[in-house]
Amino acid sequence: MKKHMYYAITLSILTLFTACEKIIEVKVNDAVGKLVIEGKINNQDSLQEIRLSRNVPLTTTGTSTPVSKALVVVRDDAQQEYLFRESDNGIYTALGFIGSPNSNYTMEVRVDEQMYTATSKMPEIVLLDSIAVEKTSFGNKERYKVKVFYKDPADQRNSYRFIAFVNNKQTGDMLVANDDFNDGNKVNLSILLDEDIAIKTGDNLSIEMQCIDNNLHNYWYTLMQQSNRGNITPSNPPSNIKPTALGYFSAYTTSSKSLIVD
Repeated sequence: MKKHMYYAITLSILTLFTACEKIIEVKVNDAVGKLVIEGKINNQDSLQEIRLSRNVPLTTTGTSTPVSKALVVVRDDAQQEYLFRESDNGIYTALGFIGSPNSNYTMEVRVDEQMYTATSKMPEIVLLDSIAVEKTSFGNKERYKVKVFYKDPADQRNSYRFIAFVNNKQTGDMLVANDDFNDGNKVNLSILLDEDIAIKTGDNLSIEMQCIDNNLHNYWYTLMQQSNRGNITPSNPPSNIKPTALGYFSAYTTSSKSLIVD
């Protein structure tokens, strides 16, 4: 894989992941009806969710099929067990569970007598220092560009995922970065918002910075390559789930900044 600093992309969005966050529908070129696991836990005192579904044909306009009555458990390094209960069709949640940086978390999902597992290490939190927004010319059109500023920790490999929200609604734009070229430096990166995003004075713009497991960086990077190259055949990104399933399990830390557009 070539070294890279960041990639601004527009993702294909399926359904809401939380009140503000959306789930990415993984495009595949093989069997229909495969299990899709979308698991995310973080260091916040919030509802942790893992979603289970089965994929549908790319030509189908409907959404994926939720998977109910599964057993979903997450364990930490100390083998403390957190049971995720089904709160809605295919949505499994756990209350009172706050992830700890530098801890490894293992997810176990049992569906139809088949056990799926995945492990992710929650990185140390890196705080987002500030954000700024400005208009920029892109071809013959005016677009909005968001700048994010943070200090990368020295002497460790770090990977980041940035998500933009306008008035608490996630946009289709995202940026992924690592520190291949800026280890230990003060960093500023730019996110070019989609041309369909009409920001106006008084809007609330928010950026979430996720510090992600380096293995998960490869997952998002692969999806972004496919999103940026419409002429390539979609393929399954490198999931950390075993045996092979679609999706991912991510333990991450998060930091956010907001501003009012003027």
